[in-house]
Amino acid sequence: MSKYSTLLYRVYHWAAKIPPKISWSNKHAVTDDDRKQIAEKLASGYYVILTGNKSHLSSVIVSLLSWIKTGKWAKYSHALMNCDNIMDPAQHGGFKFVEADVKGVVYTTFDEVFACDYVCLLSPANIENGEWTTIIDALINQIGKPYDDLFDLADSTRVSCVEVVLNALEASNNDKELIHLKLKIAIEGNLIPQMYRDCVDFGVVYEKI
Repeated sequence: MSKYSTLLYRVYHWAAKIPPKISWSNKHAVTDDDRKQIAEKLASGYYVILTGNKSHLSSVIVSLLSWIKTGKWAKYSHALMNCDNIMDPAQHGGFKFVEADVKGVVYTTFDEVFACDYVCLLSPANIENGEWTTIIDALINQIGKPYDDLFDLADSTRVSCVEVVLNALEASNNDKELIHLKLKIAIEGNLIPQMYRDCVDFGVVYEKI
């Protein structure tokens, strides 16, 4: 029997949908000026994007679990990527993103992504420009996959937000690309958004914390 068909999993799956719906403020620290700066960066390339919300229960839970496991409170609770860059950064509606949430792997918009308190744009250190077509194709090909609320990196049939990003980056087949991140995953036994930020395989292009 598949682990996803057990009664225990069905109960867990139902419960896991509750935290993302709970927040206690509609105000966010990322301002219109911040969004303008972010849009200018996004118009020039592709990035691993990390976000966090201090007033969302799901973000707080991720940060708490990070603190329990690593002793460090994680600012970032979500990871995604942009899948097209546009010529005019003022046209926010032209940006398109791919993320995994409780609905599965879906496209999302600029305004949805950056309604948050913390933002980090990361550029993989060892990716050549010619590799991005393969990476973005791999990112988009995950659209429609169900969400992995068990965060099982070994199961490719379902994906969490960090897995969507990892799968896309691994498609480049660049042996130098994720050396340190893969070592961190092997040591920790898992992958959380904050690990992207803390890994030397990525350079910070923009950050609002």
